[in-house]
Amino acid sequence: MTKRKLLPVLLLLLTMMLTACGDGGKYEIKDGKVYYTYWTFSFGTQERELNEADAASFESIKNWLGRDDSHVWFKEILIEGADPASVKAEDYPLCRDKHDFYYKETAMHVADMESFRIIKQSEDDFWAVDSRYVYRDSCRIDDADPKTIEILEMSTAKDKNHVFYFNHILEDADPDTYEVMGIYSKDKSHVWYCGKLLEDADVATFEVDNDNYFGAHDKNGKFRNDKRIDSEE
Repeated sequence: MTKRKLLPVLLLLLTMMLTACGDGGKYEIKDGKVYYTYWTFSFGTQERELNEADAASFESIKNWLGRDDSHVWFKEILIEGADPASVKAEDYPLCRDKHDFYYKETAMHVADMESFRIIKQSEDDFWAVDSRYVYRDSCRIDDADPKTIEILEMSTAKDKNHVFYFNHILEDADPDTYEVMGIYSKDKSHVWYCGKLLEDADVATFEVDNDNYFGAHDKNGKFRNDKRIDSEE
């Protein structure tokens, strides 16, 4: 395998390893204080004190969700406004109380709690809908249509009216012809690299290089990431 082919594989393995190393945390009570401890690949075992926690009433709901009589935490981070009496864990990293859903430590401000449902959840991407809105991670996308939303790859989605890159409308993108091509994407009139318009790309002949995750070409030459290059490097 060439270095060019091997690089994306190595990056993927490194990401998976670092992500996995961040799991396995737990809450501990020592000397009347509450701590969240976890292990990382780079720094080994880390310990964070929950400064406002009441050790006498503290409870670990999950290894990533804790509460006492007055507060709720995602890992070591306080979830502002969460109700400890009604909080419960959903699929990691989601929890809820009687008022709202929370993605990690952030309130989602869900409009309709009863109709809320997850439509895609992975290590890097979280999408949900209710009867009125679409949500990505903790952000509500007010312009997205929950009835026609379709989740694509690379944190991209489309509905009957728009294409969304992360939480924002991808300007001038046509949802009917839009397709994701790894880190590139295109519709009938445009080509993008990671949401950035490639203004000089020829749509009709644009193709992603099968042997190079970071490369593509059209009839006029090659691209490396978002730059046109004169020759193979």
